[in-house]
Amino acid sequence: MQNKKILSNIAMALSVIAVVMAAIVNITQTTIWIAGTQWILIGIALAVYAIYLNCCCACGVDKKEEK
Repeated sequence: MQNKKILSNIAMALSVIAVVMAAIVNITQTTIWIAGTQWILIGIALAVYAIYLNCCCACGVDKKEEK
């Protein structure tokens, strides 16, 4: 369960980085591997995955950990 929390935090941090990359790409009008809109889509996908992992950690508590 602790690993999922760590993965959730990593995915959220990567999501923020992807959105910052999108801002940089859009401000400078350059492409850094992919276009700015695609960076935004990656940021959204990572944020959704992070939220899923966070909810999965809260709801899917093992029986062993309750005791």
